[in-house]
Amino acid sequence: MKIILDNISKSYGSNIVIKNFTFSFEKKSYAILGKNGAGKSTLLKIIGNILLPSSGNIDYNIDNKDLIKQLFFCAPYQDIISELTLEEFLIFHKKFRNLEVSIDELLNEFRLLNFKNDKIENLSSGTIQKIKLSIAFFSDSNFILLDEPTTNLDYDSKKIYSKMMNKFSNSKGIIIATNDKNDIVINDTHIIDIT
Repeated sequence: MKIILDNISKSYGSNIVIKNFTFSFEKKSYAILGKNGAGKSTLLKIIGNILLPSSGNIDYNIDNKDLIKQLFFCAPYQDIISELTLEEFLIFHKKFRNLEVSIDELLNEFRLLNFKNDKIENLSSGTIQKIKLSIAFFSDSNFILLDEPTTNLDYDSKKIYSKMMNKFSNSKGIIIATNDKNDIVINDTHIIDIT
C-alpha cells in the first residue's frame, strides 16, 4: 500500500496551513516535524482521511480493501469511551477492528494488565495514552498515524513506545507528527520538516 499526496493544500479561511505538499508514503517510518502551528497535525489528519484538503489529490493505492481499516490514527486529544472498563473498551474495539494479539497480550505488552477492570474515566492521562497507542500498534492496519505519540507518557511508557516502534516499523508504515525529536526512535526514519 502507498499513500500518494499530490499538491495538497489546506486553508482555514485566509490562513494557509499547508501549501502544495507532494509526497509518497510507503511502508516505512516517517516523522513530520515542525513548530507549533506549522500544520503537522493537519497534514496527518489529511493523510489519515480524517480531514479533507482544500485542494490537491490523495491516492490510497490499495487492493480492494476498506480504506478505513488500512489506516489507524492515534492522538492524545482523541476521546475514547471512558464509561467502560478497559477490558470492555477493548472488546468493543474488536467489533470494528481486528487485533493482532489477544486482549491480555496487548495489555501485558503495554503494562496495562492491572487496569483491565478499571473504568477508563478513572485512569491517568498517561495510562489513557498507552491504551490509545496499544490499539494503534496492535490493530490490523497497514499504516499507523501517530500525532504527538509520547504526550503524557512517563519514562517507562516511552520505553514501551520505542519497543513497539521497533517491533512494527518493518511490517507497517508509521507516520508520526511531532515537535519532539525524542519521538523519532527508528534510525532510518524519513524526516519531513514542514517548518
